[in-house]
Amino acid sequence: MFALTVLSIFAGKVLAGKGADLTGEVRLSSGRIAKNAVVYFEGSEKAKPMKDAMVDQRDRTFIPHVSVVTVGTKVRFPNNDVVFHNVFTEYHSERFDLGMYPKGTTKIQTFDRPGLAILLCNIHPYMSAFVMCVDTPYYAVADKNGQFHIANVASGEYNVHVWQESGETFTGRVTVNANKSFQFKTQR
Repeated sequence: MFALTVLSIFAGKVLAGKGADLTGEVRLSSGRIAKNAVVYFEGSEKAKPMKDAMVDQRDRTFIPHVSVVTVGTKVRFPNNDVVFHNVFTEYHSERFDLGMYPKGTTKIQTFDRPGLAILLCNIHPYMSAFVMCVDTPYYAVADKNGQFHIANVASGEYNVHVWQESGETFTGRVTVNANKSFQFKTQR
């Protein structure tokens, strides 16, 4: 398995009494930009369930292609396409299958444990998407340039995890001090 390269994570704006705003860039081991990479910092603080999470089905595509939700979040899966769809995955060795449903219908699934769900549609085998469920409030999905931003990260020790749909991953350890900037680099 190849390892992602986290080129850098910088602490940006640091406000008194607030956490650090972290920005960084992620690349694949080949040097190519790691767009849609999921970056998250696991520490002692646990996340609350999100109030509004959705993966839409439109133009025979799941939108967004990669998303992050927190433990306990109920994700809505509306069908806004002109055809029937089905959403299924194997999530923590338990398969969920929302069945076939028409345009204008919404199904809901609760993500109750951290982990990765690979979404598929049994009607349209070319459709796929990824939902990463995390138990931390500190996460981001890298943009098309491999850039990410995580706001208000509290001071503390964190395990940094990065995942990208290519199968490449990265895990590291970092100390965030909200009172001063730092730079974290890895080169593999």
